Amino acid sequence: MEKKNNDIRLYNVLFPFWMLLLFPQMWAIVLPGNFIIDSLVLIISMFALKMTEKKRFYKRHIFQIWGFGMLSDIIGAAYMFLLMWAFEVGSMGDELYLTIPALIISAVLIFVLNYFVTFRKSDKVLRLKLALTFAIVTAPYTFLIPSSWLY
Repeated sequence: MEKKNNDIRLYNVLFPFWMLLLFPQMWAIVLPGNFIIDSLVLIISMFALKMTEKKRFYKRHIFQIWGFGMLSDIIGAAYMFLLMWAFEVGSMGDELYLTIPALIISAVLIFVLNYFVTFRKSDKVLRLKLALTFAIVTAPYTFLIPSSWLY
């Protein structure tokens, strides 16, 4: 007779979200780290797009960009958790069918929130370029790091 193992193992929940739950002190690294990355992307984008009043634009938008980016990453990670826990999908490894949709969900949310909320007062061409830049550059690519690398 075979013995059934009913242990639930979370093999494919990816850094940083899972690490943030295990080690809450990591928030002290992730929050400012994401802020710095968002700041660099915004500053480089403003120079690349030859924008005027860079300092004013930065101050007006950086906290919304950062907040929407964090929210989008959390929603993408929640999608992975929902599939894993509610539907018992992906408990045996590091499957891309969980991480790629989560990455896409986060990237689309970053685009939509920045396009329709953060940059709503900018002209359409500028807000499209900025929203696309943030969606592509700041998407949570760390979702693609297999959790098996972490243990």
